[in-house]
Amino acid sequence: MKNVKLLFLLIFFTQIFAEPVDTGHAKVALIKGDYVNGQLTIGIKMDMQENWHTYWKNPGDSGGPIKVKWSKDKNIAAVSDILWPAPELIPYPPLMTYGYKNFVIFPFKITFTGENNYLEDLEPNTVIGADIDFLICDDVCVPEKALISTTISEMKYGWSNYAPKNKNIDYWISRVPDQTLPTKIKIDNNFLEIRFSYNNKINNIYFYIEEQWVVAHAEKQVLIKEENNWLLRVPLDKDVNPDRLVNGVITIEDGYSNVNNYLVSSETESQKTQSLNITFIQAIIFAFIGGLILNLMPCVFPVIALKILSFVSMGNESKTKIRQHALAFCAGVLLSFLLIGITMVMLKEAGSYLGWGFQLQSPIIVGMLSILMFVIGIILLTDINIGASLTRLGSVGSNKLSGSFLTGVLAVIVASPCTAPFMGAALGYALIQPSGITIPIFASLGIGFATPYLILSISPNLIKFLPRPGKWMVTLKEFFAFPMFATSLWLIWIFSLQTNISLLISLLISILIISLLFWWISKVVNKKILLVIWLIVFSTIIFEGIYIKSNEVGLVTRIQQLEEEAWDLNIEENFKDNNQAYLINFTAAWCITCQANDKIALSRPKVKQYIKDNDIKYIVADWTNKNDEILKALESYNRSGVPLYIYWKPGMQESRILPAILTESLLLDILKSD
Repeated sequence: MKNVKLLFLLIFFTQIFAEPVDTGHAKVALIKGDYVNGQLTIGIKMDMQENWHTYWKNPGDSGGPIKVKWSKDKNIAAVSDILWPAPELIPYPPLMTYGYKNFVIFPFKITFTGENNYLEDLEPNTVIGADIDFLICDDVCVPEKALISTTISEMKYGWSNYAPKNKNIDYWISRVPDQTLPTKIKIDNNFLEIRFSYNNKINNIYFYIEEQWVVAHAEKQVLIKEENNWLLRVPLDKDVNPDRLVNGVITIEDGYSNVNNYLVSSETESQKTQSLNITFIQAIIFAFIGGLILNLMPCVFPVIALKILSFVSMGNESKTKIRQHALAFCAGVLLSFLLIGITMVMLKEAGSYLGWGFQLQSPIIVGMLSILMFVIGIILLTDINIGASLTRLGSVGSNKLSGSFLTGVLAVIVASPCTAPFMGAALGYALIQPSGITIPIFASLGIGFATPYLILSISPNLIKFLPRPGKWMVTLKEFFAFPMFATSLWLIWIFSLQTNISLLISLLISILIISLLFWWISKVVNKKILLVIWLIVFSTIIFEGIYIKSNEVGLVTRIQQLEEEAWDLNIEENFKDNNQAYLINFTAAWCITCQANDKIALSRPKVKQYIKDNDIKYIVADWTNKNDEILKALESYNRSGVPLYIYWKPGMQESRILPAILTESLLLDILKSD
């Protein structure tokens, strides 16, 4: 009996002081790293005997993770959970385990009470203790224990010059993944299929899943290069179908021998009931319907109305001419949608993240469009004859086919912010598929948008059902100048949110100068003077574009700066960990539907009061300017554009995607019913 007790004490060796504790097969110590923003990084250093190893949070087919109980004095507010470094494969045929061989440092973060700007400000005798249980294995496995009690001042630094480089605590912190790789995960024939984008060549890859009994750890994971994505197929354990989030770490060694570790947190496709998963045929249909609806959206209607008015003016023209103009407009629409789709596919193939409506995330495009809409308004109001189809874009009575074609192009440019609800799921589906699927969906969207004009090209006689040309058209043409001015004001408002006061004042001055020059044009008859004035107009526009381009780097949308709760990529996970209910509004200033929902539902007093009374955190993720992290979050919900509303509260298994069009009563019913 005494021998058994002695063996027990040898295996579970305990020692209490700051120097390393020899547990039998490892030397264990507490070390410290940097002190930043009131937090001290510390680590549990385990220097194991050669070829011995310990385990990651999911040990794989066998083993068990380290467990730590902390004791601390009043100067320490909290000690974080383990910041798990990415593991390595430790095969033991026919088993596969995940862990760390020979040496490892498990990092933690200590938060102190009070305000301590520097490590020297801390109480040097602050005591911290760790009761450490871990499993260490080679051909056999031995449970071991280390009990360490020390002070902050007694702890040795993990970045000592005398320590080998691979024992640096900073090295092990660098192995802790802090970026989430956007993925699309689904179950297919007993495989976990993980699709993701990665720009560089991949030499080696492995997915370490956090859940222990989901995948077959010892089976080979297969990497396949698809047209626009990578596909990693991970064999599932027998008869396993994950009914929850799939969490883990993907380790990628690229063609330059760089090893990068990424977090993965995604629902399996079969369980993502709120993501509106759709088939290819459904995506085609939704895109077509969304294209039809775009003709009625407020941001594109002024341009469409002008084209309709121009068709009315052709009432006495030949059917062939009417058909040609209708087809030219359709060609401008279709080619523009296809060009946007091809551009997005090419940029995604190159590793760049791009979302729907990306053109209005550029201040220079928004600024130039606001000037263009203002110029068109002046032309409609004054009937100045510019003499070229481009500058008479959409004007009544234009006899040039290029005018109809360019009207179609302009309609598409201003249409994308008005993404209709039917288009959200279709576009999200399109942008994560190979280009052979993506391009037809964009083509369907363009066909839907152009369908009324395709019908007109087939049956030009339909024009006879419209009112006959007359003086009323001149009055209506002049009236349409004001929707153009309204569109220009809307674009200027977006520009003001994307930029700063200096750029906004510069844009307004340019518009003032252009209006003065157009007034001058209406008074001048001399052709030489007119030519000079036109040169000044174009020079003003060009110089304004150059000024915006040279000053748009580093701009931050002011809406984001005003939010009490700042959005970040991990905010949902953090809220769920703290059992905090939340409502996240993915929006943008250029999104008409977003602004309507805000006025009709989200900003209503009853909604605000309910959110306040029920302690629901309301977060705005503003996508007015380009933001790759917001796009990653959208893609995680199979979306590529806004609006998107995400709601969760304790008791719900998963976050809920709310409808794209909200009303006050609908939103309150949803918040109360879940």
